[in-house]
Amino acid sequence: MKICITAIENDINAATDAAFGRAPWFVLVDTESGATEGIENVSSQAAQGAGIAAAQTMSEHGVDAVLTGRLGPKARAALEASGVGMYEGLGRSTVAEALEQFRSGQYVASGQPQEQTTTGTASASPGQCKGPGAVRVQGGGQGKGQGQGKGNCGCGNGTGKGQGRRRGQ
Repeated sequence: MKICITAIENDINAATDAAFGRAPWFVLVDTESGATEGIENVSSQAAQGAGIAAAQTMSEHGVDAVLTGRLGPKARAALEASGVGMYEGLGRSTVAEALEQFRSGQYVASGQPQEQTTTGTASASPGQCKGPGAVRVQGGGQGKGQGQGKGNCGCGNGTGKGQGRRRGQ
């Protein structure tokens, strides 16, 4: 697999950069052979379109996945259209440390559910319902999602993360 790690310089010992489109360098690493290549991001100082240009560079170099701090919506769409995997959440480290963390599974592909349990609640006020009374919705479960409440009038959208049983009260 060929992975791109955003960096401030062009080698494996360089510090990482949390930006994608504005990162000064892309360090490409072949995870099987260990070969590395530094590519200067010539569009890092562009007034606009840096993320899209960076995504095009990934496609031109046959990159399978990008590891960075965060992706903007246009860069995300361009990478997705090119079939390039996306891993976000890159913190302060060296490229070598980030690569080791990637290999050990510390990063989850963007758009993939993470293993965590969260609970959220939401309520609809009586003014939002046409039927009698307010509806309270409680949702819990694993993964990302939205719960929707069913009650006397079917109002109330729960925005707690997770999928599981939802109960109108």
